[in-house]
Amino acid sequence: MLRTFSNILILVGLILPTVVLASDSSIAGELKTFSRIITQPDAEYIIEVGGTLDPENVEITIENLGDAPIKDPRITVNGRYDWFDIKSMAADITQGCTTDEEKAIAIWQWVRWKRFQRSPSDKSSPNPVRAMNGYGYGICGHTAAWIKALCLKVDLKARVQEMWGHTVNEIFYDDAWHFFDGNVKVFYLGRDNRTIASIAQLERDRWLIERTIHPREPWNIPEDAPGLNDELANYITTYKDNFVEHSYDYQIGQDYNMSYTLKPGEKLIRWWKPTLNKYENRHNNPLVPERYANGQLIWTPDLKKIDANDYINIIENIATRQQDGASPAIHVKDMQDNKYTRPSRFYIPIKSAYPIVGGRFWCGLFKDNGAAVNVSYGNPGWGAGNLYAYRWNSGLKDIEIDLDQKILHDSPAYEYKIGFNLKANADRKPPAQAGVEWFKSVTDLQVSPHSLPALSLGENIIRCKTNNTGAVKFKINYQWREHDDNNKPGQITSSKSPEKFDTLTPLLKWAPTQDIDQGDHIADYQVMVSLRSDCKWPLSTTLHRNVGSDTCEWKVPKSFLNPGTTYYWKVRARDSRKTIGEWGTIFTFKTTADAK
Repeated sequence: MLRTFSNILILVGLILPTVVLASDSSIAGELKTFSRIITQPDAEYIIEVGGTLDPENVEITIENLGDAPIKDPRITVNGRYDWFDIKSMAADITQGCTTDEEKAIAIWQWVRWKRFQRSPSDKSSPNPVRAMNGYGYGICGHTAAWIKALCLKVDLKARVQEMWGHTVNEIFYDDAWHFFDGNVKVFYLGRDNRTIASIAQLERDRWLIERTIHPREPWNIPEDAPGLNDELANYITTYKDNFVEHSYDYQIGQDYNMSYTLKPGEKLIRWWKPTLNKYENRHNNPLVPERYANGQLIWTPDLKKIDANDYINIIENIATRQQDGASPAIHVKDMQDNKYTRPSRFYIPIKSAYPIVGGRFWCGLFKDNGAAVNVSYGNPGWGAGNLYAYRWNSGLKDIEIDLDQKILHDSPAYEYKIGFNLKANADRKPPAQAGVEWFKSVTDLQVSPHSLPALSLGENIIRCKTNNTGAVKFKINYQWREHDDNNKPGQITSSKSPEKFDTLTPLLKWAPTQDIDQGDHIADYQVMVSLRSDCKWPLSTTLHRNVGSDTCEWKVPKSFLNPGTTYYWKVRARDSRKTIGEWGTIFTFKTTADAK
């Protein structure tokens, strides 16, 4: 059961590389464009992004320029953003991980910062492929389902645990279960101050929860609100109603993927911002998602060049111009008369790997006097079309249809059909034909901005891979804006703390850094303390804190350190424009054997 709780709203035969350099004379914020026509099923090239910060990614387009379909085009940047299915998503997240613990924490870290609190009205959203490509949001039940699904794909045992009001995970490694909460973004350190506790430990040791400061988003990590620790402790320690939940397993086990085919004349546009301002279920639930992006699947087939028969679904008695040389492009095969009255029917299928949140459809309908054309949403029926009926007059008639109300009437869709019911008249002199001469579909999509193959500062190795075996022809187009008027704060490279402490609540000090931008100043510092020499993640989420000012010191909270132990720590800065600097030098300190 999907649950949340009241106070917690946290959320290669390859082309030889080509370097494309941004113009030195460009002004800050100018829209940059890169285009490349791809003619091989697996191609690689380089986009060089200038400026001082990661760019503002604006748009990416894939357009089929050839006469054959492009099967499953996938784009990665520097080996990232391959979220085609759960397996590829899990492999992306755990790159470089060598132990089960590293994999578990990498998955938890990825999920907790890639989501925010809102429940999609999509029954498939407990599957991370659907949720993290299309939405990027979910409540605690979704989050726990994603973590379990991703763990299973890297051979980690994981389970979803219900706590009557909240949903969390346990992941099994090093011969023990370990508690992870991707929604509250926390794990709890055991009493050994080395390992992550299990639910069984927490159920019987309330203090492990009470001593923890619960995180929020990065750089917004205040002290816990009154009652929050008690609320969380009550969820866990009232263990009589805690149980392992299996209701998500069906959706976790579904083989959802991002497979799609770009037909000739079709292009997929994705924007990093909600350009269309359309999102799932906006009619039934007007709450606007905190973060989402939009896209469009635009298909304008040239029916003079391609046979429509390859891309439509014929139900009965339909022919195309390429088949019999007659007009219009799609028409009645055997004309109806007084004895043969069965209509001619077909539909145009539109499919997307992303949630469909609206669209428009244009077409040119043709009929002679005495014939009729009906257009419907879904399979064409026997009667009049529920979108449009062309019964009077004759000739070519161009129509435009708004599909928003149909597509978002119920739950999010991943496909829809535009149906046609044609009726000719063989008894007329001359016989009256009916059909469709041309059509165009624009399908509005919702996408998660996290899933888009974003460019970053410097060299970006772009790989375009399809499941085609022969020659292809499609165009990739990127648009972005570079930042030239803002620099990151400097790194912290000098510690002012001793390397040995006789206290378990040491005061860590460092030399201040600077921001070279005129008018900017250092506004805040963030500290992380770890048992790992690479300081890859904190010993406890309590030991990943921001100072809240430009003060260059931070006292480690009590009860988290052990005597006679070496610890590693690092600091980064944030300036007055909220630009975050890189982590600096990893420092070290040791607590003495009698430290208290």
